[in-house]
Amino acid sequence: MPQPADLRFTSEIYARRFLNFGPDHAVIDWAENMTVSGFVSDSLFILLGEAAPFNKFEIDQLLDHIQKDLRLPLVHTRNEALEIIATAHVQRFLQGKTTSADALFALSQLCIEEGYAEVIYDFYLLHFAAVDLEIADFQNYWPDAHKDNIEQIIRDRCIKWREEHPMEEWRAFEWSAVPDQA
Repeated sequence: MPQPADLRFTSEIYARRFLNFGPDHAVIDWAENMTVSGFVSDSLFILLGEAAPFNKFEIDQLLDHIQKDLRLPLVHTRNEALEIIATAHVQRFLQGKTTSADALFALSQLCIEEGYAEVIYDFYLLHFAAVDLEIADFQNYWPDAHKDNIEQIIRDRCIKWREEHPMEEWRAFEWSAVPDQA
């Protein structure tokens, strides 16, 4: 059974699709959660029957049909896709489904893979500030951050991020029944 931190939101599935990520078992777990939550699409039911190794072209085609069937919003730009993925990681952290270290690590890696994408660069800086503060008394990534306040700075930045990226257009299509607010 997947852990809560491994479960992806609908918006995240489609942001990853937009960024051309290869499918993994998380897309099947998402499809299961969607059907259990009452979403109905023939392609969603077909996706439930897929097994590794996944054929990216087939999975992408099923996702496209699901998007059309359920009238899901579209992801239009790389920055929008990155914002969606960042919001998903932030949401899981604020809901206590993952640690700040795990969320920031994932986002810092994504930032690097995307050529140090400015839209999520703060998460890169916060990750390395926190890493440095685990092994030393100083860091050069985030102003005024030190061992005693780094976790609060991370939490505050995540809360601000969530306020700035409410993802309203996706809300009706998220399978998760977990409340938005931490």
